[in-house]
Amino acid sequence: MLSPERLALPDYEYLAQRHVLTYMEDAVCQLLENREDISQYGIARFFTEYFNSVCQGTHILFREFSFVQATPHNRVSFLRAFWRCFRTVGKNGDFYIQGKPN
Repeated sequence: MLSPERLALPDYEYLAQRHVLTYMEDAVCQLLENREDISQYGIARFFTEYFNSVCQGTHILFREFSFVQATPHNRVSFLRAFWRCFRTVGKNGDFYIQGKPN
């Protein structure tokens, strides 16, 4: 939903605040790096999947640290993914090393 505060911002400030340029640059770089694979299903589908992954927070998987720390959304996405992977480690105060509790 559009808030009155959002409408008060000039367009360029809103885009900068949401790091749209960062995601557009990354999407184009990803597109160019994978152009052979993308030619099978099209550019529109690529951008749809890219921005869906940004919304879902999965866009940071297997990415370099500089990308993960580039925006607040990327950092939050990383923490959520990290938590999902490791939330069962250490339950009840146990720590696991090579499958054996210490």
